Amino acid sequence: MPFLLFLLLTLTSSCFGEITVKARDIIKKLEKGESVEMKDAVVEGVLDFSDIGKLSPVGTVLAEARVKANFFCMHCVFKEKVVAKKNNAYTRFDGNVIFFESEFQKEVDFSNAVIYGMVNFTRSIFKENAIFNQMAVWSKNSDFSEITANKKISFDVSSFQGNLSFFDAKFLGSFSLQEVFVLGILQSSKADFGGKTDFAMLKTGGRAIFQYTKFKYEPDFSDIKVEK
Repeated sequence: MPFLLFLLLTLTSSCFGEITVKARDIIKKLEKGESVEMKDAVVEGVLDFSDIGKLSPVGTVLAEARVKANFFCMHCVFKEKVVAKKNNAYTRFDGNVIFFESEFQKEVDFSNAVIYGMVNFTRSIFKENAIFNQMAVWSKNSDFSEITANKKISFDVSSFQGNLSFFDAKFLGSFSLQEVFVLGILQSSKADFGGKTDFAMLKTGGRAIFQYTKFKYEPDFSDIKVEK
């Protein structure tokens, strides 16, 4: 089986030569355990990964939705919310989660997600709030390089069992990495923080690199721990 399968959906051409994809069709494909690959697509409807399959109880309170296949998109526009949680349910991703050079026009929320594959949002644009709090990522690299976040973006209390990169990223709103653990290197060279920034209680097992980084407001580096 190929590493990634092309998305076989009913597609409608737009006047710009793009394709239109329904979010519910993406969910249906992932429910079958089939990987998704999209390029130059406009996605309509809320893309909620926690809608995939039957929720499995985790303890007495939480429930888990499971995505067993890879998700890859490139040059895509998401017109509605992209989320991976609802109420007491979160999403587990067994494969890669890649949104390369994509645009999110509404809120993004991956709170509590557990990800065992590669995470890559390189060169993507977040027009509304983007929340990645309390995630657990078991990947060698998590890449948010060259992203543009127009409003709040937060990674509070998340754990990255590898490297985390914000190289050359631009943050127009507030940015928070409070109480985050990065096993490897935190790369923030050339990042531009235009809003308030919070790195309090950040812990890394490798270096934290801020070479040529710009801060509009004084950042909070209280109680951070860098091992090397």
